[in-house]
Amino acid sequence: MLHSQKLADFSPSSLPIQKKNKSATAAGRADKDDNMAITIKRFEDILKTELAAMRSEFSSHMTTVQNMCSKVDFLIGEQREQKKVINEHTGRLDALEQQVIDLQDRSRRSNLRLLGLPEGAEKDDPIGFLKRSLPRWLPSLLGKDIEIERAHRVYSRASTDHSKPRVFLFKLVLYNDRNLILNEARRHGPVKANDGAMLSFFPDFSPATAKKRSSFSIIRKELKEAGLQTFLQYPATLKIVMKHGETKLMHSPDEARRFLSSMPSTHSPEMDVA
Repeated sequence: MLHSQKLADFSPSSLPIQKKNKSATAAGRADKDDNMAITIKRFEDILKTELAAMRSEFSSHMTTVQNMCSKVDFLIGEQREQKKVINEHTGRLDALEQQVIDLQDRSRRSNLRLLGLPEGAEKDDPIGFLKRSLPRWLPSLLGKDIEIERAHRVYSRASTDHSKPRVFLFKLVLYNDRNLILNEARRHGPVKANDGAMLSFFPDFSPATAKKRSSFSIIRKELKEAGLQTFLQYPATLKIVMKHGETKLMHSPDEARRFLSSMPSTHSPEMDVA
């Protein structure tokens, strides 16, 4: 009887405090789960909102980038067209420049430049002075009627030494007379004035052509030292005459120098005497 009473004291119905604690714990867990679910939902909403904003901003940036790419493509196309136009204009400009150079050379084709004539030798009658002096300088011209259109002194832009006599420039009426004087000056060289001054006759070219021709000066000296004869053809082509009569045409000083370097050494004492 006593044992049964003790068991009755420990039955579930006899433990109301323990049942209440379990109920409170379950309720607390339920509240925590609800709060966590609410917090997670809140974070999900925030993330969705932020992600939507980022998508919208990215879409806006993509639109901007696409517009910029379109403009860049347009500009590249325009640049290509501009390059074509510039190349066409450059080609036309080069052609026009060459035409101007050719016209200048043609207008000077009957001119001769006389270097070394003492200053003031012609006095006030340069044309008469030349007509009287040319047969004395070049005896083969004696008796020939050389017609001179005009004559005057000019300064050379390349020279800053004003103590040297200025270039004496004269224009002949006939182109054949110009060639005759040049050929006779080469044949009679060196040509001397009455006072012993050394005279040199040169064709008159445009500045552009003269610059191209003068660029061959150094290599021509080197070729002469190697025993080769050279001539300059118009406008600026170097003609090299080999010892056996063969000719070579060089269109630039570098090309002529490469040709000279490729030749076997021909230096000899007989060449020094010559």
